[in-house]
Amino acid sequence: MYDILEQSRIEELRKYDILDTLSETEYEDITKLASIICNAPIALISFVDTDRQWFKSRLGLGLPETPREYSFCSHAIMEPDKIMIVEDSRLDVRFKDNPYVTGDPDIVFYAGMPLVTSNGYSLGTVCVIDTQPRVLTNTQIDALQSLSRQVMTLLNARKINFELLEAKKQMEADMKLRKTFTEELERQVEERTEKIALQNADLEKMNKELQAFTYISSHDLQEPLRKIQFFISLLKDKENNGFTDNAVNYMDKIARSSEKMRILIADLLSYSRATTSERLFEELSFEHIIDDIISDLSEEIINKDATITVKNSCNVKVIPFQFHQLVYNLVSNALKFSRPGVLPVITVDSGYHDGNATANPDLDASKKYYRFVIADNGIGFPDKYSEKIFQPFQRLHSFNEYVGTGIGLTIVKKIVENHSGYIYASSKGDEGATFEIFIPEVN
Repeated sequence: MYDILEQSRIEELRKYDILDTLSETEYEDITKLASIICNAPIALISFVDTDRQWFKSRLGLGLPETPREYSFCSHAIMEPDKIMIVEDSRLDVRFKDNPYVTGDPDIVFYAGMPLVTSNGYSLGTVCVIDTQPRVLTNTQIDALQSLSRQVMTLLNARKINFELLEAKKQMEADMKLRKTFTEELERQVEERTEKIALQNADLEKMNKELQAFTYISSHDLQEPLRKIQFFISLLKDKENNGFTDNAVNYMDKIARSSEKMRILIADLLSYSRATTSERLFEELSFEHIIDDIISDLSEEIINKDATITVKNSCNVKVIPFQFHQLVYNLVSNALKFSRPGVLPVITVDSGYHDGNATANPDLDASKKYYRFVIADNGIGFPDKYSEKIFQPFQRLHSFNEYVGTGIGLTIVKKIVENHSGYIYASSKGDEGATFEIFIPEVN
């Protein structure tokens, strides 16, 4: 605790920017008054630094500073509201072996009144010293207290002047910077406006080209794969007896690779549509969306004897095709990544959510959101991958274990972003995975 308080005291001392400054008449006058009033040959205005005491003003002493370890003032500042008087240091266990007592300047008597800031920190003292034992009168003690307050008045005025000067410098620098910034901003806005006009034209052209490429990909790239899969199937079904085991194995590998490529192209096309498709919002029933998806996945639901429970439903204003793809991918993943020997249980929930209802820093407290939660009891994933799983081609399992390309959740996140929303994934390993989505209401 002492170290913390001392560090704070040193920081407070630094704010006054007084250390190692030149001699000033106002401070010299105070030491003269202290010497005269107390009839002492030595008077000092001392500031106690980290490892030294430095004298802003000194009368009767040639040293500009002394080591803190030999400083009387470092003891005086320990009691900010009290003057420290040592009538005979030779009889005081704290100072009798001090080199400034046993040697020059032969300190015997010391009286120091702390210099105390408004927040209670002692910066140093106004002190008087004599080479013989002394006793101060109450009048002299009161005078030292007054002189201490006068030093603090000078210090505070210095601090205020310093702060005003720094503020003036900063204001002038800010005004100059603001002027430069405004001029540069105007130039950049003009330049950027011209670029945006050109980029919009280029972007419209690129979108048309990308749409044409998507069509070509959906037909021309997939057609050869369909033929490869068809003829491999024919060879295996009708000519199976004429092939060696190795040949059959090769054909199986070709079939698996073709299927993997087909899925990859389909996923890339889905991602492309999520990126480039027109964003027209429509109001839909979430329950109807879920019913359509359950219908689309009915075969797999029956094969796995899965249970899908819809807790609540609400009307949502979304991009229809994209939002259907989002929910489809999450429910499909919940079915795909089920635990062996455990019947899949998938829970779907939806509702309205105020942005200020939780401490989530992503949500705007002034907005209302649709909230969707899709949870399962599948294999889950290590929680450290809760963000990584949304990156393209990130797979936590091999293709042979679970068919897929690692793009499905990337598409999900892209669609959520297209709706200016947020998605969060959480899991506890074998206890399943939960996906929580917030999409702002659109007026």
